[in-house]
Amino acid sequence: MAQLLRPWSVQGPAGLRFVDGRGIWLTAADGRRYIDMCSQLMAVNLGHGDRRVTDAVGRQMAQVSYVNPAYETESRAEVTERLAEILPPGIDRILLTTGGAEAVENAIKLARIVTGRPKIITRYRSYHGATAAAITASGDPRRHPTAAFETPGIVRIEDPYCYRCPWHHHPETCELECLAHVERIITLEGPETIAGIMLEGESGTSGCIKYPLGYWKRIESIARKYGILLIADEVMSGFGRCGDWFAVTRHGVTPDIIVMAKGLTSGYVPMGGIAVRGSLIFPRFEQDVLPLGLTYAAHPLGCAAATACITAYQADGLIERAAALEAVVLAQMDSLKRKFDCIGDYRTTGLLGVLELVSDPKTKNPIVPWNAYGSEAEPGIWLNRRLVEAGLLPIVRWNYLFIAPPLIITEPELAEITGRIQTVFTEFQDRYLTRISRI
Repeated sequence: MAQLLRPWSVQGPAGLRFVDGRGIWLTAADGRRYIDMCSQLMAVNLGHGDRRVTDAVGRQMAQVSYVNPAYETESRAEVTERLAEILPPGIDRILLTTGGAEAVENAIKLARIVTGRPKIITRYRSYHGATAAAITASGDPRRHPTAAFETPGIVRIEDPYCYRCPWHHHPETCELECLAHVERIITLEGPETIAGIMLEGESGTSGCIKYPLGYWKRIESIARKYGILLIADEVMSGFGRCGDWFAVTRHGVTPDIIVMAKGLTSGYVPMGGIAVRGSLIFPRFEQDVLPLGLTYAAHPLGCAAATACITAYQADGLIERAAALEAVVLAQMDSLKRKFDCIGDYRTTGLLGVLELVSDPKTKNPIVPWNAYGSEAEPGIWLNRRLVEAGLLPIVRWNYLFIAPPLIITEPELAEITGRIQTVFTEFQDRYLTRISRI
């Protein structure tokens, strides 16, 4: 009997089977309902079952389901206009792809083509996708199994991880050595060899690591100093997730390339894209062929879904809503931290947040080490299972528990998530923190 392979998973029996989705809720085949506390893979920003999107896709399918990306359709024209309304000034050329990884691939390719330089700088604690260049650009351990086949030209830097500062600074006495480190790496690598610096608009599944105040602006200054292109990977952090259309704009920065996906269509239809400064494209590619593209680039159904999502975000005030709910989430995280010593730190930007779990709050030892497997990973596996049993659909990675619900969530629903987490943590802390702390 044929069986689908499950991505990023040990292969075995199939997991939960879902038959219905409405708002923040998903219903399994057995009738049980679950709160989608992480918007699946931080993608379903609009929540499940929004008829405005499904109807728009249906109408487009009834008209024309697919045409060559070289041709025009009404849905392609509409989404271009809508994106132009929300993109930073000067970011006015758009290539739509089939997803986030393909968008990252095209961003890297374009940066190398227009600069004539081979190298891209990325962070160690980052994730940019699973295709060849995107997984190489990621610092995430998911790249390790294919390390022997990595795409050349990726240079990684340390993260500005204030809770676990690589330079052992305290936030109150921080000298931003993380920025001096970036410029030092550029100098050692040779500025003339570096095409771009690619950072997530806000850190995602590598730990929601908050950029220190002024970090993005200084990175922008360093990039301009050496003629390096600035690439903001907004696949996860964009379209309201972090309380603005794009997280990088919260830092007062306008990059050269913005990478998009996930919230672009709220996961209803696969789509990604890059938005680019027009000066990178013209006048060169008025004469030369632009060597970017995919069979399903700017797919009409994806364009229809994206237009409907952007319209819904605006009509429902969801960008502003995510910004306002940041304080609510932080207050609830703080309440949990005061109750449980296993929470070493908490962070959120808009509705992209994490609880960082430790075995000892004094030493900050992670309750599951980075890239752990086997018995070391057992606390995280247990926590994930119990949260599901409590009616939540979580993302637990190592010692991180993410909180990133759809932007439509209400304060009472956030409180319900917190209450269910609290019930599970009472048992979790007794089971792991006490025992591990005594070893």
